[in-house]
Amino acid sequence: MTKVVILGYGGRGRNYGLLCNNIINKKRFEVVAVIDTQPDKLNLAKKEMNLADDKLFNNIDDFCAIPKMAKYMFICTQDKQHHEHAIKALNCGYNLLLEKPIATTLEDCVDIAKVANEKGLKVDVCHVLRYSGYYEKIKEVIDSGVLGKIISIEQVENVAYWHQAHSFVRGDWRNSEESVPMILAKCCHDLDIAVYLADSKCKYVSSIGKLNYFNKENAPNGATQYCLGGCKAKDKCPYDCEKIYIKDIKGKPSAVYKYMWPQSRLMTDSTVTIPKLYEACKNTDFGKCVFLSDNNVVDHQTVQMEFENGISSTLTMTAFSGKSSSRETVIRGTLGFMYCHTDKPKFILEEYGKKPKKISRSLSARGSHAGGDGKMITALAEGHAKTDINMSLESHLMAFLAEQSRLENGVPKYLDEYRKSY
Repeated sequence: MTKVVILGYGGRGRNYGLLCNNIINKKRFEVVAVIDTQPDKLNLAKKEMNLADDKLFNNIDDFCAIPKMAKYMFICTQDKQHHEHAIKALNCGYNLLLEKPIATTLEDCVDIAKVANEKGLKVDVCHVLRYSGYYEKIKEVIDSGVLGKIISIEQVENVAYWHQAHSFVRGDWRNSEESVPMILAKCCHDLDIAVYLADSKCKYVSSIGKLNYFNKENAPNGATQYCLGGCKAKDKCPYDCEKIYIKDIKGKPSAVYKYMWPQSRLMTDSTVTIPKLYEACKNTDFGKCVFLSDNNVVDHQTVQMEFENGISSTLTMTAFSGKSSSRETVIRGTLGFMYCHTDKPKFILEEYGKKPKKISRSLSARGSHAGGDGKMITALAEGHAKTDINMSLESHLMAFLAEQSRLENGVPKYLDEYRKSY
């Protein structure tokens, strides 16, 4: 039985705690303590993780003052807190499951890896997409050789219009000065997948992108600071907070939406009610007009990469996509190509000179990130996690350099020049 401490019982921390306690993992993990600054979340953790009061802590310093009580600490706090929390936990002897991004600067990312390596401790980063059936199948086809030599990998991340509004216009990642650039916050997953599929270190990156739409210049006539503040454009606006958070759950039994995301993010205790949603929409950033917020992160960005083995790759991240937060992948080889979409149960595979065929992928894994979260927790228990921090540094270096390139109008950044510095 592997004992676990969870630091940060928000959406991600709670999800991992529940996965530790599910029928697959309940004999493998025991959540023995939870640390969170918010009393409401500690009370929820007490109930869901079946913890006594002396196993609930409101800060990491008090927790670290007691003898080590677990093998792993799951760090699920805000991005800017990762470095501080990771170093403190490592100094107390804990292995880590660390939410992505590793940290908000490359120096801090490297520092965490350095301390872990010096102490002989493991840090596994939550690049959960590597565990999803979607990418496992793509990797299987590539490795089979049926596509021949891989020439290019094309990825599109459709963020979804409402998800952009929730997380990157109104939410925690709306302002890069307070959190991290969009390419790191949202797309270090996809950059890690590019490394995974190319099976090579990256040679260079270049990037372009900007904040196209969600600014005051595009505010419609009659817009107000808050959607529920008398906005005259509210009825026609797809980004209206009432449409995003309340419309679809009104009239449904409370049990259906009690802990539903993204609504739960608006609640201090993660427990959703209609009155509390209206209150949050009237008084928090989640109710603000998407054109009158303090956001500055991009809503569209493209990254071009070349890997050391010659594979070229592109990643396009766009807010301007439908309700489904989805990903598309195209693999082009010398003998064939494959088109994949996360919303479709089958991939299209065409070997040149033959008729296209559809190939099935596993749909058995359910849950967030196409089952990747659950499979990651299981892999951690079984000792074959795929995303050690030393490997994950590659995608983070790519992200930081892609952002530098974007700010310099697409100037290529060669990774070896920066690797030598670290």
